[in-house]
Amino acid sequence: MNTKIFMLGTGAAIPMKRMLPCICLKIDSDLYVFDMGEGCQRTMLEMGLSPVKIKAIFITHLHGDHYLGIFGLLQTMHLMSREKELLIIGPDRLSGILNAYASNGLLNIDFPLYFEPLHEGLVYRDEKLDVSSFLVDHIPSSYGFVINTRNNKKIVYTGDTRPCKSIVENAANADVLIHEATFTSDMAYEAHEQGHSTALDAATAASEANAKLLVLTHISARYDDPLVLLRDASRVYYSVVVAEDRMVIYL
Repeated sequence: MNTKIFMLGTGAAIPMKRMLPCICLKIDSDLYVFDMGEGCQRTMLEMGLSPVKIKAIFITHLHGDHYLGIFGLLQTMHLMSREKELLIIGPDRLSGILNAYASNGLLNIDFPLYFEPLHEGLVYRDEKLDVSSFLVDHIPSSYGFVINTRNNKKIVYTGDTRPCKSIVENAANADVLIHEATFTSDMAYEAHEQGHSTALDAATAASEANAKLLVLTHISARYDDPLVLLRDASRVYYSVVVAEDRMVIYL
């Protein structure tokens, strides 16, 4: 199995210097998308990732920077003559948002669209992978994802979260832990008040979970130099990179 992680959007809230959150896992020719910030479909297309190949979209929580890109993506799929069904998995209230969009005549697609609400535990399985979800500490109904591929790779994505025990438990021995790191540790109070983590928080979780590689994402626009986040995390954990838009991780 040919497995790659495409970091399509690595910013937070406002797309000033980075695109909004979006991760695409490619296994052979199949695509699986985790969060879909506005505009990320453009990066997807620029990197040669066809929306027609997406099998499922997984949304961690209902802050706009994590899901509003779905609507433009659906329209692009329609324009590219997608015929295969699409599954969206996310917090329960997303179903109402999608239904309202459709009931107002705005969902102009010719392919079947299915929605499944998130819950803790196994939420998706096919011949390439299993995806399970776990609760994190952000807003109500915020989840992280554990992806186990058939070639025995474990990838964990936290979504937005304060430091919490569930991350360490679910990321145990992960090959890749993709952890939000909105701020550096000098802003720990602000980070935790807003339901976010620092680079040091992410590194501490990776160390406790014995993850092989830590990837920092959801970076605040206040940081021009990613080295400040790298230095913060490297105080307790060394196998770490700061994600950039269009970064590709090979597994």
